[in-house]
Amino acid sequence: MAHPEPAEVPMAERVPVNTADFRKLLELPGVGLEQAERIVQFRRVHGPIVNDSELSRVLGWRALDESLWGRVDYRSV
Repeated sequence: MAHPEPAEVPMAERVPVNTADFRKLLELPGVGLEQAERIVQFRRVHGPIVNDSELSRVLGWRALDESLWGRVDYRSV
């Protein structure tokens, strides 16, 4: 199955993973309380998450859930 290109997902539906608060992170498919906390902690210690591979490691998944493709915005501003 092909992953949607980020341009295919409206900006309003994407979550800015590097600037979003805890509650906004919970809007990401498959991200619960523990995963949102991992993202917040990672950002505090290491700075921005730069790509899908890094986000996958932060979340403890081998690969991102299919439903996450195109929903994450990695911009830091």
